Amino acid sequence: MITAVDSPRKQTSPAFRIAAHVLFVVTMSVILAGTENRPAWAQAEVQSPIAAPTANSSNPADSTANRAMGTATATPAQGDQPNQVEASLFSSLFMSGKTKDQFKPLTAKERLKIYEKDLISPFHFILAGVSAGITQLQDAPKAWGLGAQGYGIRFANYYGSATIASVLQMTGEDILHEDNLYYGSGEHGVWKRMKYAVASSVLARSNDGTQHFSVSQVGSTAAASFISRIWQPRSSGSAEDGAKNFGLNMASNAGINVVREFLPGITNKIFHHDRQ
Repeated sequence: MITAVDSPRKQTSPAFRIAAHVLFVVTMSVILAGTENRPAWAQAEVQSPIAAPTANSSNPADSTANRAMGTATATPAQGDQPNQVEASLFSSLFMSGKTKDQFKPLTAKERLKIYEKDLISPFHFILAGVSAGITQLQDAPKAWGLGAQGYGIRFANYYGSATIASVLQMTGEDILHEDNLYYGSGEHGVWKRMKYAVASSVLARSNDGTQHFSVSQVGSTAAASFISRIWQPRSSGSAEDGAKNFGLNMASNAGINVVREFLPGITNKIFHHDRQ
């Protein structure tokens, strides 16, 4: 009897189970948010459009940060608007391309556009591929095997978890009126800017621009880390494994914020050096 009960699960593709759980979470998030003061996707059709910021952005769920240093200001100089390449890069990294003193609350339509881009962001596909490649080399978890099938499952695992985190974060932002879009510090000095970037990984902005603990960002990261245990094999499906994954994801978010802080100054030097 036990074998008969277990066998259907073994015959079901892990990638299929991941897709099913992601679809369930997305559907439930839409239903939940639909009961709370008409969220972004409900308001977008009726709210009069307002000009979007120069550079919209998308949120990556996990990543390994590259280190970027420098003392250049966090945004391009006035009059040096981001070009198409910069705008696309900022968008993929969930950045506004502006400093905190230029903060402007997102309209429902702007938020919807940001998260729509997030779902198909090249940054997520690249990270999913890199993550799948690393865990493939580590043969982790072993139950998923190697070869093309194992790589595909690992890719789906990363992308599924990132999608769940993004959808839950948007839902939380709508309900709690939080804004997690990254705005640069506008400060000078590497240490000051790094402290601001790391602190911002757990902070969100209210409509008035003040920062507070980000329930939507931290909560969605934790939820995605534990929800993804559902499709993990038993060797990595425990609550302890979920807690470890949450810690790694939060550390990755902080590292990516450091990149977000210094990147505009770097791209400004590359694309606008002739105006300086």
